Amino acid sequence: MLCYTVEEKNQAPQFFEIGLGLLHTEHYRDAIDMLSIAIRLDAGFAEAYQYRGLAHYSLGTYQEALDDYTTALSLDPLLDNIHYFRGMARLQLKHYEDAIYDFTAAIELKDYFAEAYYQRSVCKGFLKDYRGAICDMRSAAQLGMRLAQKILNDNKVVW
Repeated sequence: MLCYTVEEKNQAPQFFEIGLGLLHTEHYRDAIDMLSIAIRLDAGFAEAYQYRGLAHYSLGTYQEALDDYTTALSLDPLLDNIHYFRGMARLQLKHYEDAIYDFTAAIELKDYFAEAYYQRSVCKGFLKDYRGAICDMRSAAQLGMRLAQKILNDNKVVW
């Protein structure tokens, strides 16, 4: 196992900031490289795992994204939106029950999270839980999500 000095560990935020900037400019592979350095310097850097997961997700490497999100949650279970993002990775991997678990956790942390209700509805639809799907779609619509409102209106479902 590699050991880093305190001085090297203190450099982790610098690599994180560079990686975050690269992520925002859609240079995902370079962002992964910089965030990976931050993680090597500070293995407990939950946000670095979170954003590296976002870069992986953006590249379509959903299993890697899922792994990073899971690590981030193990380090800090209250990170904003991480349950939602892990649910999205699980949805892409067609792990619908696990995705529902994550979307539910996201809703419990922020009950006005229309996107989480909507995505949970999608998962329930794939699992043929149509009653649950409609209920979640209604919640998303009531929270102002236009796509959910349109879907319900198009199907003549009162929300």
